[in-house]
Amino acid sequence: MFYRSWFFYLCAGEGLIALTGLLSVPSEGGVFSPARLVLITVFLTLILGWIYAGWRPARFLDVSSESRFVLLAALLALTFGLLLFLLRYLNPDRLLPYYARLSPLLWYLFLLSAQTALFVLVRQNGFHLERLQNNKALYVASVISFAVLLFVVMFVYVTKLGITKDEVYWGEPGVPIPGWLFAVAILLGAGFLYYESKRSKSEYSRVLNVVVPILIWLVAVTLWLAVPISSLKNSFYSPITLPYSTPFPYSDAGFYDYLAQSLLIGTDYLGSIPARPLYVTFLAFLHVLFGQNYVDMIVAQTMVLALLPVALYWLGARVHSHSAGLVIAFFAIFRELASLWVSSDTRTSVTKMFLTDLATTLFVVLLCLAVMRWLQRQDTKSTVLAGGAFGLLLLLRTQSLVILPFLFLLAWFVYGVHGGRGRFKDWLRACLIFSITLGVTILPWMTRNYVKTGNFVLDYLSPTSVIYSQLSGEIGQTDLAVGTDAGNQLFDLILRSPGALAGFVVNHFLNTYIGGLLALPLIARFDGLLAPINLYWMEWDGKLAWYNLLLIIFYLAVMALGIGAAWNRLKWIGLTPLAISLGYALSNGITRFSAWRYNLPVDWVPYFYFGVGVMEIFSLATRLFGGDTSKFILPQSPEWKKDTLKPAHLFFASAFVLIGALPWIAEGIVPPRYIDQSMSTLGQKMSSLSNAPSQREIQAFVSQPEAFFEMGRLLYPRFFVRGKGIASANPWPAYQVRDFPRFGFMLLNQNVTSAIFPSRKDSIPFPHAADVIVLGCMRADYVDVRVIAFPDLNVIHTGASLTEPCSP
Repeated sequence: MFYRSWFFYLCAGEGLIALTGLLSVPSEGGVFSPARLVLITVFLTLILGWIYAGWRPARFLDVSSESRFVLLAALLALTFGLLLFLLRYLNPDRLLPYYARLSPLLWYLFLLSAQTALFVLVRQNGFHLERLQNNKALYVASVISFAVLLFVVMFVYVTKLGITKDEVYWGEPGVPIPGWLFAVAILLGAGFLYYESKRSKSEYSRVLNVVVPILIWLVAVTLWLAVPISSLKNSFYSPITLPYSTPFPYSDAGFYDYLAQSLLIGTDYLGSIPARPLYVTFLAFLHVLFGQNYVDMIVAQTMVLALLPVALYWLGARVHSHSAGLVIAFFAIFRELASLWVSSDTRTSVTKMFLTDLATTLFVVLLCLAVMRWLQRQDTKSTVLAGGAFGLLLLLRTQSLVILPFLFLLAWFVYGVHGGRGRFKDWLRACLIFSITLGVTILPWMTRNYVKTGNFVLDYLSPTSVIYSQLSGEIGQTDLAVGTDAGNQLFDLILRSPGALAGFVVNHFLNTYIGGLLALPLIARFDGLLAPINLYWMEWDGKLAWYNLLLIIFYLAVMALGIGAAWNRLKWIGLTPLAISLGYALSNGITRFSAWRYNLPVDWVPYFYFGVGVMEIFSLATRLFGGDTSKFILPQSPEWKKDTLKPAHLFFASAFVLIGALPWIAEGIVPPRYIDQSMSTLGQKMSSLSNAPSQREIQAFVSQPEAFFEMGRLLYPRFFVRGKGIASANPWPAYQVRDFPRFGFMLLNQNVTSAIFPSRKDSIPFPHAADVIVLGCMRADYVDVRVIAFPDLNVIHTGASLTEPCSP
């Protein structure tokens, strides 16, 4: 009873300390206000109450005998913590004086509630330290993981690799999870863990497998779409330019979109091999459904990409527990939400932009699920599903091929082949089935490319030429010599400068993981919930203040515990996300691209294992206080059983072949438009409109060598006043900064052409996706439009007289 009395005396002593803090707050005129006197009275009442409870502890201990008292105390602690946060950060300019006076009492109540919950928990269930002594495998794996991670940190600190700017390409880390949302995600996971511990497995299996994924998807869609489309106003990939309110795609997003548009007008990827064909086909499908309404297309894409947190939930549940999956899912939801908030202030790739990064991220997570299913069941069906998923990933991001050796090496350990033991024939058979399914998935696209170009390739650029161009950026000639083989030149380059090339690769390889680690929040200035987000990561120079360095080490420790928990539960299978991320990070290193959106496909892996580690800490705490974790963390072992090929396996393989063939099937569905580009046809169409130049004027103008006279689809019109444009390293000529007001747009037919129409008025009708006839002068990289006709609108706009020659 003595130690119980001291708990109450401790609470009274903490009250005296908090009361001293309240009295130290300066008062106006040196006189306590009535509100201050009320607070002092509350403090004295609580302190005296705790002293009396310490004198007569038995009465008060009986009150806390019920198990629900722990939940009540925990909810009170959460409530007081929330009040403290809102008083401090909801509106600092207005509420900070109230926070200064109320915070001593609220902090005291928060501490009282939290420690009371712990005290009652120990009193009811005891403190079972011995239950943590039977986890040797977990602790050993965690310590080894932590040692490896610390070694990497020391390696980066000594060599500066991973934080040294590369002149070929270097960027800032991606958008981190806001600290307060980071805490919300962890609290949600803790609450869900409590829910799991109070239900039998049969009671909530439907909730875990059906209801929770649907709720996660709904939350993601709701929060992401709640961010207004105007958030893209000054974004890079989807800027909004008045008088248009639509975020027309630009740069890579515009490239993918106008390739999709080419399918709609029958020019079929402009006759070339497009990058990311599966995503381009997806965009074309959205255009078929929603026409040129980009807002509706964004909504549809968001609904698809909202499957990402759902997939992370399933992955977390497979590796550890459903509560871990929930935490990781909300990490992803909140990070994307923050990215949407700042999409006009920094470079981002978000659900409202037509970029492949998040789509690739979704496919990488699905690949993790498929590979874990394969390695756990080790049957033909699962192997086919994993191989097909990998093939589809290659149609989204070709560089993902570097992941393949890491997967086969992982399978080598899972099948127990290392050390000359295990089932080598089973491993070899599985790898062959995986590779065959992968091959047949991408075969239709490669066949299409052979038919079109005579080259049996997957992408429009040779991988060796891309690697050569990137790796040789600081060493020598970056362009391949005419008539030479790219592979030979790359091999010669490696022989000439192996050390420098290895440095480039390791630098970007490590930067990929550093970017993922920095997705977790650092200690930085926070101006309030309603204030603009502090973009501290944009100016990060590779250095950390001592307190953030300690925070990073803490993150690494929790991640190491997550890796240890994954190993303890699934052995090598639990390292599947890590193995896949190693391959993708290496591909970033080889191509000398890393940072922000280039890391997105795998930079979730650090916060994935962190989420697993956090929930492992909660599960250890549950055991420490006598709880049963078998309800929410079930041991898993490989479910291997020998099987044979079945017709159903061919069905799954055929389904992947069909999906892989969709980019080829999409060609030829729409008959070609704008085929007849003859002067007579176009001249007749233009001259038939009101206020059109005569056939004679048109013919005289077109006779000039520099004349341009074509019909096509007008895409992405933007109006700029003098001295304005889209600033970027390589801007499209249509949108470069120029010294006169104008409309800039892209003209799509058998080619895509930048065009500029000089105009002082932004109010003239210049609709996106309209059929137009353009008459102008071909400059070095754009068309100087003299006359533009909209046949369907019976409208013609004239920028300059046709009597003025193209050449000065």
